[in-house]
Amino acid sequence: MFVSLLIYCSLLPLSLGQSEEFPSYACEDDTTGMPGYGPDGLPTFRPLIIAHRGASGMYPEHTALAYRKAAEQGADLIECDLALTRDGHFILAHDPWLSLTTDVAQKSEFADRKTTYTIDDDDENFNWNDKGNITDWFSFDFDLAELRTLKKRQASDFRDPRYDWQETVVTLEELVEITKEMSEKQGRTIGIYPELKYPHAMNKILTARNISKKYEDFALDELIRLGCCLSKDSPCYIQSFEISSLEYVRQKVDTKFVFLTYNNLTDTVWEKLVNLNISGIGAGVQNLVTPGVKDDEGRGSYEVGGPTEFIDIAHRYGMKVHGWTFGNEWMKLYWDHGQDPYSQLEEFLALGIDGYISDFPLTARRFLHYKGKLCSTDSSSVSLSSIALLNLSVLLSIFS
Repeated sequence: MFVSLLIYCSLLPLSLGQSEEFPSYACEDDTTGMPGYGPDGLPTFRPLIIAHRGASGMYPEHTALAYRKAAEQGADLIECDLALTRDGHFILAHDPWLSLTTDVAQKSEFADRKTTYTIDDDDENFNWNDKGNITDWFSFDFDLAELRTLKKRQASDFRDPRYDWQETVVTLEELVEITKEMSEKQGRTIGIYPELKYPHAMNKILTARNISKKYEDFALDELIRLGCCLSKDSPCYIQSFEISSLEYVRQKVDTKFVFLTYNNLTDTVWEKLVNLNISGIGAGVQNLVTPGVKDDEGRGSYEVGGPTEFIDIAHRYGMKVHGWTFGNEWMKLYWDHGQDPYSQLEEFLALGIDGYISDFPLTARRFLHYKGKLCSTDSSSVSLSSIALLNLSVLLSIFS
């Protein structure tokens, strides 16, 4: 009994008394240079936890709150989208049009900024990520100071509204500061996962304004200024839906690149990606890996035909697969998952997924802990907090 009490008390500060700034089930070897971690400081023995727009399932996306919570919840990387401002800064927003997640439409002083742009990709013969004509308010028609007057809300009405209209926009520099601060506090690597957003459309808009500098160069200059994405050893992946954009930035910097797609790839495209030496594919999982079909009532979907070989094909080409987007709500899952997000995470773990791009990084971390894969390549290993809780259970059973 006294041995159990001694072990429990010695481990208590690491578990039950742990600061909220540390992730659940903290790993004692969550540091660069340890076995199972790459030169970028990220774990190689399990799927990466990639916080999609921050902890966006719980908090308004692309806010300091969502990013800080993602770090606290144990994300390895924080995914972000680069939206250029009129005065050459980068805010982080899923799209450069603003009305879905901000109160810009309620700002009378900005009423005359509403306009229409064509937002299509670089391929005239195929729709990789065309959006067509969008009428809205756009980040590149505002200076940063003006954008900071906006407040943000949850993008999805089925998610928690408590934090609506409290946070404002965040710059890329501010996100990098958050990841550095939280990495230092937690003693582990937290990287970024920036997307070059609609580069073809952005370059057409810049050219129309007689700005010769390309969108990609604005992005690379800022990333390099901030000390990010300097090499493949940096905890950073640059992502894009547009191959021509990846081809351009590949000539500028030798870092890790991810091609985003929800379309099946031909052999020609696969070979082009191999020649680009990209690190991986950001795959729309319900299009490419586990296709589904709507039920007769149109309420949800079923998985059909079993998983595809997409992940195996990518691995044969030497690429990782980071799947998007994992969510907890029933409408994000197939009926086959029994409204249980662990069921979907389990399915993709068995298929060999290399990264969960998730709106709920805490759920992904808890799942990997549950599977015994969070902290070690040895699935039988347990974290220090688990040992503490085990000894507490033993102690309570003795006293009872």
